[in-house]
Amino acid sequence: MSVPIPIATARAGATPEATRLGGRAFWWAWAALAGIMAAVDVLDVLTRLHDGRANHVFEPAWRPITYEFSSGLIAALLFPAIWRVAQAARPWDGRPLRALSLHLGAALGFALAHVGGFVLVRKAVFALVGQTYDFGGVGPFFYELPKDLVTYTVAVSLVWGVERLLAGLPRPVEAKPADASTFDIRDGAKVVRVRIEDILAVRSAGNYVEFLLADGRAPLMRATLAAVEARLAPHGVARTHRSWLVNTGRIEEIEPARSGDYRLSLKGGVEAPLSRRFRPALKGSGG
Repeated sequence: MSVPIPIATARAGATPEATRLGGRAFWWAWAALAGIMAAVDVLDVLTRLHDGRANHVFEPAWRPITYEFSSGLIAALLFPAIWRVAQAARPWDGRPLRALSLHLGAALGFALAHVGGFVLVRKAVFALVGQTYDFGGVGPFFYELPKDLVTYTVAVSLVWGVERLLAGLPRPVEAKPADASTFDIRDGAKVVRVRIEDILAVRSAGNYVEFLLADGRAPLMRATLAAVEARLAPHGVARTHRSWLVNTGRIEEIEPARSGDYRLSLKGGVEAPLSRRFRPALKGSGG
């Protein structure tokens, strides 16, 4: 059974959040209706079997089960149509007479489809056991009509009630996406969002990378140095060593070291190596 998109959502253009909310409301209302009808059907079957035994009328259990659950089955299958009408005709939308007329017509249509459907199911079940089912004509239909009007009203009320309930529930707060000046460091199960200008350096640490931050923190993230470099390079973070990235805007001093390499002193007291092979890249970044 497909989930129909709410009419109002379809007209306005379905957003993912509206579609999810509409889907939840549909299934909640459908489950509530199915649960109510199943409970009523079980109670009716047990009552019918009990009364039969009390009156010494012994009918096979499959007959009352067929009578009751064929009705519930068809009502559940017709629920998507009721859902659409409930979405399209809300009395508080400013056109109560239109809503009333739509619901009266839909309720009558539901009754006709419901009775026609369960008659077919009963005929099929009776045929399987070599018997014939006779509904009885127009009289039994008018007997079923008030019950179908109640079922339709309950179904529509469930749709509206569930929508109101879900609309009032607190929605999960989604994390705001990082802007271009921030970077998310996934440190274990948590996410540390930092400004890129506060990242002094990044160094390789086995299967992880360690971020050296201006406030002294050093969170780890499972990633490759190359992947972090690709994300941070447009923001002035350059590779200075095969195991190091440095924020070029945080460099305070460059001192010669052994074998033609250099040592970088960064704001915050952090020192990082600068290999000869990466010196041109540092110059290209403004260092």
